[in-house]
Amino acid sequence: MHRLSVTLKLIAPIFIIVGILHLVLGPGAEVLLGARIPAESLADPVLDSQNRFYGVSFTLYGVLLFLCATDIRRYSTVLKCILWVFFAAGLARLVSIAVAGIPTVPVLLLLATELLLPPVLAVWLSRAS
Repeated sequence: MHRLSVTLKLIAPIFIIVGILHLVLGPGAEVLLGARIPAESLADPVLDSQNRFYGVSFTLYGVLLFLCATDIRRYSTVLKCILWVFFAAGLARLVSIAVAGIPTVPVLLLLATELLLPPVLAVWLSRAS
């Protein structure tokens, strides 16, 4: 249980940093992932607002992962929900691939972690419980 807790505490800041990056850069954070966004779109108030909102929402993953890591037994149900929602977000990327095409390599790497990490952590959690 201790190793899982430490692992979650190491992963949590990554989510927080990524979320803050989206908060600070808005749609510019997508450019870092290789998105070809025209300057007019980067300045679009709706895209800017949505990107910053989702950045803060993404930060919640990190906060909740850290919270769950402080008492895994107590928060195991919350942790399972977080993991499966994150996995579902990875599945949503597959829908995007089907609809819009293959994204950049950095996004494909994110997809891989979204589809692999939650099940691995869920199995680890079930064995530790």
